[in-house]
Amino acid sequence: MRYSPIYFILLAALTLSARGAAAQQSPLVPDEIFYNGKVVTVDSSDRVHEAFAIRSDRFFAVGSTTEIRKLAGAQTRQTDLRGRTVIPGLMDNHNHSYIGGMIEQRGVSMKGIQSLGEMFSRIRAAIATARTGEPIIATIGWTEEGLAEHRAPTRAELDQVAPDRPLVVMRARGDAFLNSAALRAAGITRETKMIAGVEVPMDQNGEPTGQIGPPGMVNAVLPRIIPSPARELQQRVLETMQARNLSMGITSMREVEMTPEAMRAYQDARRAGRLKMRISMGIDVTVADWNRMDEILSPWGVGPGFGDEWLRLDSVSELAVDAGGATAWTREPHLQPPDGGSGAMRITPEQVREAMLAVNQNGWRPAIHISGDRALDAVLDAYEAANAERSIIGRRWVVEHIPMVNPDQMDRMARLGVVVSAQIQPYRGYEGNVRTYGQTRADRVVPMREMLDKKLVVSTGSDFPGQSNEANPFLNIYFYVSRRSERGALAGMRQKISRAEALRVSTVNNAYMTFEEDLKGSIEAGKLADFVILSADIMTVPEEEILKIRPLATYVGGQKMYAAAQGGF
Repeated sequence: MRYSPIYFILLAALTLSARGAAAQQSPLVPDEIFYNGKVVTVDSSDRVHEAFAIRSDRFFAVGSTTEIRKLAGAQTRQTDLRGRTVIPGLMDNHNHSYIGGMIEQRGVSMKGIQSLGEMFSRIRAAIATARTGEPIIATIGWTEEGLAEHRAPTRAELDQVAPDRPLVVMRARGDAFLNSAALRAAGITRETKMIAGVEVPMDQNGEPTGQIGPPGMVNAVLPRIIPSPARELQQRVLETMQARNLSMGITSMREVEMTPEAMRAYQDARRAGRLKMRISMGIDVTVADWNRMDEILSPWGVGPGFGDEWLRLDSVSELAVDAGGATAWTREPHLQPPDGGSGAMRITPEQVREAMLAVNQNGWRPAIHISGDRALDAVLDAYEAANAERSIIGRRWVVEHIPMVNPDQMDRMARLGVVVSAQIQPYRGYEGNVRTYGQTRADRVVPMREMLDKKLVVSTGSDFPGQSNEANPFLNIYFYVSRRSERGALAGMRQKISRAEALRVSTVNNAYMTFEEDLKGSIEAGKLADFVILSADIMTVPEEEILKIRPLATYVGGQKMYAAAQGGF
């Protein structure tokens, strides 16, 4: 056989390339080894090892210190964990980092205030340095219970503080109090009966009270008052929020209810190589548009799971707290939401059903925010109707929050393969739950033990930001294993779960929710090398000490994305 000269040139080039690669690092040799630690893998057997190796962005091997160190090559970096505990990267199943950061970084901080007088003083100080007519936002971080007056500011009071400019006082991410200038800027008058499917609260004279709640506040009202942020500000917000989350060991997050602006901001960060966390994006469709679900979804052409391990689509995410009207919020009609609500949401069970049929027909999945068990009945009825047309089993439809859920509803969810996105509402506000629901029902709010025993896949997160929510996954874990409220009350002892279970709902169960359980969520060979080195052993410290645990270092894809000062890593 005769060979052309080009053959020998290519052969020489390949030989030299292979020699160069071998000199740098064999493909069978890890880039870095971490040894002499306690590696809580959260694999299917909950095994604990001493060491692991990383190659590129994946775990290469897991085992004993002796076994793993034998894999090292001449250029393999080796890190002594010095007995520290390592867990998989933590995940937040329900977060609003983008809008939370945007409000926080463009607003006047209300954290730590103890009275309305202090609130007004901070606002006046901000006005003194603001441009003429510039809108003012006061951020979340306060509650009525924490104020001396035990109430929110009135529209008249806000008019006195800021008579000549729009003023928005955020109470939660989607709940705010507006002065008259802000109402005018948003086009809200006594003729405005509904915003995004929710009634506008009116006073006894038929005038807007100034309180605007979800979902209209963020999506419809705030953009009319505050100019759209420049892309530079968007990226600064993402950088700040990512740094905060990584410092708490959070490596993956579901960003629910995302607007096109927020999705573009994340995509900009992805293109620029500035995305340091893994994000699964839920698109926002307000209840006012549920009758247009087919029109909204049919042009997409893609759906849940589209994207990569850094940025992907997740679900259709929106609010349905009281489907059927406010009086149907729970199965017990005399009970109402703890805060009374900021306006009744007028969406019927039939509208929920039709919307879910359209979601199903377009190949999407829903992630409906649900606070009451009566609303959950309506949503599960709709899921079952969709399933009758086209099976949803295996497609991991989601229910968000469901703090009140009953055994028969758990059985329905298990049959449909519905996954649960739970948060930590009982940690703060448990005493209010007792007053509202009575002791028996309050002790079953977020019944984690029951849901896991029913073989439901349950994950956890923060619902950051809110009146009482913070993106601290160790707070979640502490509450689930202790069922202690912030004030020390035992909030349902029968719902306790083990530490191993609490880690699972914080890691690999979250990965399951985004169809990535084979890609991340546990420390196993072949999975993405997302992990956290902890300041204390989360498996053995006294329960109260769990709240004090913090990451010494957080790694995403084998790259160190956060290191604590004087943490040693």
